[in-house]
Amino acid sequence: MRILFLTPSLGTGGAERQLLQLVCRLDPRRYQITVAAFGDEGRAAGRGFYADMLALPHVSLRFLGRSGRYDLLGPLLRLMRLLREQRIDVMHSFLNLASMFGMVAGRLGGVPIVASAIRDSRDISVIYRCCRIAEAWGCDYLVSNSQAGFDNRFKHRRANFRVIGNGLDMSRFARRAGMEERLVAELQLGRFRQLVGMVATLSVLKDHEAFLSVAARVVAARPGTGFLVIGDGPKRAELEALVDRLGLREHVVFAGHRDDVDALTGMLDVACLFTNFRVITEGLPNAVMEAMACGVPVVATRGGGTPELMTDGVEGFLVTDNDVAESTARVLALLEDETLRRDMGEKGRQRAQTQFSLDACVAAYEELYANLLPGR
Repeated sequence: MRILFLTPSLGTGGAERQLLQLVCRLDPRRYQITVAAFGDEGRAAGRGFYADMLALPHVSLRFLGRSGRYDLLGPLLRLMRLLREQRIDVMHSFLNLASMFGMVAGRLGGVPIVASAIRDSRDISVIYRCCRIAEAWGCDYLVSNSQAGFDNRFKHRRANFRVIGNGLDMSRFARRAGMEERLVAELQLGRFRQLVGMVATLSVLKDHEAFLSVAARVVAARPGTGFLVIGDGPKRAELEALVDRLGLREHVVFAGHRDDVDALTGMLDVACLFTNFRVITEGLPNAVMEAMACGVPVVATRGGGTPELMTDGVEGFLVTDNDVAESTARVLALLEDETLRRDMGEKGRQRAQTQFSLDACVAAYEELYANLLPGR
């Protein structure tokens, strides 16, 4: 079976990681795989998951040369030509942009499409809402990584809707000799007795302001605590200024974009994920799943698909509307009680191992491909 995977980019986001994990696990004896990304190869080289994808011998990597947001016809025509040249049987798109292009090209070219387009549980604009409606009717399968992704958007489920949770490669979370020592030295973490961290893009979609407000209160109670901001984005300068205003410069470390997020997450005593609930709600947040896989208890915003991953009071705590007082109390409870921290962390690890199986995720997608091409 010849499958084309379509993605806006080969960046380091959760969708791109899921794509990489999926194509790594598909049997090359059964599938001929092409991965197509927008943009050009020159800009992609050396960034994100480009090198990882390029290193896969069974994957043909192509670029559609999209130059900007208004460059629509050229990439569409190049995609349609690629479908013909490669004689693609099934197309699988990730995220909205790729899914809309893929849906049009697939319908014009007679190629069925699986769209993994729903990765949060609330649309942030009318344009996104229109995309969802078009995808629901125009794609052979529309996939959400959480039940909440469908429940919060559609009054009635359609036969082509599928929920397939994100899968985790648990081998990523094994401790590596010398890694922690290197990170402690590089980021100067040795001055902290305990670490609280948040892995997220520094953008309006996340509530780092709540995280830093919690940091100020926790540091007042436990001055030896460090707070690690893992990730980069357009709000970095604004958040660094907020750290200075809160007097937290000696307690907050901005780690920036990292290729060793798994190792850093495993060093945390508590992992947080505060979503900007005023703008969006999470689908199945990778940051929560990965913290659980590392055996780290989580304090996260209640809502979206997060309660599908963890139970309040079992693997960590869910807080309502990022209430700073409630969040601070939950973080302090975990920092002050080693037994509670270890117990919740271990329960999270066990749940991750049983519920977030990458093999189960891959098998679910293989079933969709087979349904689209019976007998292949």
